Amino acid sequence: MISESLLLTLACPVCLESAGCAACTRPAGHAASCADYPARVACACGGPDKPRLVREGEVLACPCCGARYPVAAEKGWVDLVPRDAVGEVTQYADHEFHERLHVTEAEPVLSARVKADMMRRMLEAAPGETVLDLGCGAGKMALYARQGGRRAAGLDVAPFFLDRARRDVDLVLGDLRRLPFRKGSFPRAYSLDVLEHLDERGVREVLLEARRTLGPAGRLFVYTHAMESSRLAAFQRGVNRLARRLGRAGLIDHEREALRKSDHRNAIRSHEHFEELCAGAGLAVAERRYYNVVFKAVVEDLGLRLFEQWRRRGGHARAAGPPPEPDGGAEKAPSRLLLALARGLTWLLKLDVVLFGGVRTGPFFGLLVPRGRA
Repeated sequence: MISESLLLTLACPVCLESAGCAACTRPAGHAASCADYPARVACACGGPDKPRLVREGEVLACPCCGARYPVAAEKGWVDLVPRDAVGEVTQYADHEFHERLHVTEAEPVLSARVKADMMRRMLEAAPGETVLDLGCGAGKMALYARQGGRRAAGLDVAPFFLDRARRDVDLVLGDLRRLPFRKGSFPRAYSLDVLEHLDERGVREVLLEARRTLGPAGRLFVYTHAMESSRLAAFQRGVNRLARRLGRAGLIDHEREALRKSDHRNAIRSHEHFEELCAGAGLAVAERRYYNVVFKAVVEDLGLRLFEQWRRRGGHARAAGPPPEPDGGAEKAPSRLLLALARGLTWLLKLDVVLFGGVRTGPFFGLLVPRGRA
């Protein structure tokens, strides 16, 4: 959807106002104010603001550069993708890739629910506040974030949104490295499984843009991973090796997980490296919990995939019959019984955080705040 409150936050993704602090103020005019964008947005003051877009019928116009961005009201989003590319484009911008991921509108369960609940706990968003999903994909997690009287907005580079997300979530097409929002537009934001798809420069730019968009009192939740592992991670690697063998034997579908990780850049070398990147963006890690997956490896990475493959082949009722006809990549929402079972297993998976959340490893949940508040 495109609410009036969203329209008030929108700004040109690539332009900066001339006014700033003594260090980042520039003469008026597009050429002077936007020539050194990276340096100005990284200023210790938080950088200058971005010019507010002006509504002209079905487009939004930038008073600085003159760019015009369409308002796709019938589709439910605003297109604010920069006209010139600012870096590599992820595979998630490909329609066929999205279709093969089989995203449904059902509530998140299992490890997705673990991440979602950690996000809600760390962000502490109050009813009435708007939570921004940075890299929202189809919008499934944004739908969950809006529960409890909150509002949700989502930004992604691709328009493959769920129907309910287009109805209930403020949606923007845009690039995370050039967020099209005014300073302090959102008090809370999160990024799930996104930063690992970017190179180091991209991670730094996303953190800088998030700091500006959140303002001095904002909170940013991230789930990503550093290139480290604990001894517990050896168990998960063993399960993954077994899953690959079962995949080659046709007993499980190992393709979806391989697809999800196929364009990972893994630029964060260590937790200290991540802290350096945050510091360079004016942020600090206020809280961190590690995600050693033991129960998740057995239940979701192995058991669930065995069950899913069994269902695709028709289960015992169709064991001797022909395989079901392909459905073009669509996937039905789970039944009530399966959803209840998944909710129960989710509590089992949460033990990975309860029992092992203090054991340093690569995957982690982090709460970031402006350095002055750390």
